[in-house]
Amino acid sequence: MIDAAHKNNRVLEIGYQRYYNPIYQAAYNNIIKQGVLGDVYHARLAWHRNSSWRKKEDPPSPNFDPSRWGYPDWEHLLNWRMYKKYSEGLLCELGSHQLNATSWFFDAAPESVYSTGGTYRYKDGREVFDHVFATFNFPGGRTATFSSIQSNAFEDAYEMYMGTKGTLILTHEVDAYLFSEGEAGTTKVEISPKTSGPILDSSASRPADSPGRQIDTTATGNTDRAVSYKNEVAEFCAAVRTGNPVRVGAEKAMKSAVAIITANRAAEQRAELRIPGAASPVHV
Repeated sequence: MIDAAHKNNRVLEIGYQRYYNPIYQAAYNNIIKQGVLGDVYHARLAWHRNSSWRKKEDPPSPNFDPSRWGYPDWEHLLNWRMYKKYSEGLLCELGSHQLNATSWFFDAAPESVYSTGGTYRYKDGREVFDHVFATFNFPGGRTATFSSIQSNAFEDAYEMYMGTKGTLILTHEVDAYLFSEGEAGTTKVEISPKTSGPILDSSASRPADSPGRQIDTTATGNTDRAVSYKNEVAEFCAAVRTGNPVRVGAEKAMKSAVAIITANRAAEQRAELRIPGAASPVHV
């Protein structure tokens, strides 16, 4: 795809919509880049569900034949995520988005990965794991762990960046929480609504053991993650018209894709693997 885009002078963008999310942009520019978290050595990425991930729908017609699209039957077309021919499973469908955001916030691609997992709960013919756990090692002694399970939804979905001065948690692409490290009473970072940024405030509005305070997204109208997709489409169209670069681009996306594919191979081999091409930097 990259070669074809270059050869034909076309704009190619990949759907890592977090880059177009005002909350992520505000968190990166006003928290990460400003050093509010201090030195960040660890990120925790999670996407937990208590469900099978399997769809149950009838075909459009009794004699429906999906072979023209390369699927042997309706099951493979409907539940393509379950089969290795079409999908790299939870690590790809969910983890690649979170890993891509972490590479953005770390301004680096992971260098190696160790993974484990299996199909533990759903013995329904699927070929991909229903539980997976991966550890990505980044330059500078930084580590990101990813877990995706389908037996418990308690932790839900989030990215957590843990620094020497504070912790930033981004949940479901719509909420963010900033916590001070140690005994600091209040950490407050304001992001002007004029720049489509919310206000982050971790002043103690909860019990002492949980002093988080949710971002106020109402000021920007960013109450759901649909705004990310709208922004992505709008900026893609603008890039086609003006020639301005897209935010992600295939080169950044390729690094995440290679890391995820390597993570699945690491799980199969039960070994830590180097990630090809990790030495080249990720430019934000």
